[in-house]
Amino acid sequence: MSLMEKSIGDALVELRKKTLQQIQVETAYKWSGRACAAAILGSMDDAEEYAHEAIEHAALSGDDSLLAEVRRAHARFGVQV
Repeated sequence: MSLMEKSIGDALVELRKKTLQQIQVETAYKWSGRACAAAILGSMDDAEEYAHEAIEHAALSGDDSLLAEVRRAHARFGVQV
């Protein structure tokens, strides 16, 4: 099975169980975690790119408190966006 086929299969499973809003929240946390981890590792360019993705998904979730939490985490680790 190719990576694309696996990705589609995984997406089908996920979409049968989760709403778009749940996926946006989980994705915001995942990208935010990547941003903070990249900052810890000293890869600030990568951290900023990951942070942009996190902010986008947090905003699309419609949860302002999540967006604020994501921004606080980035600030804590010195990620500028």
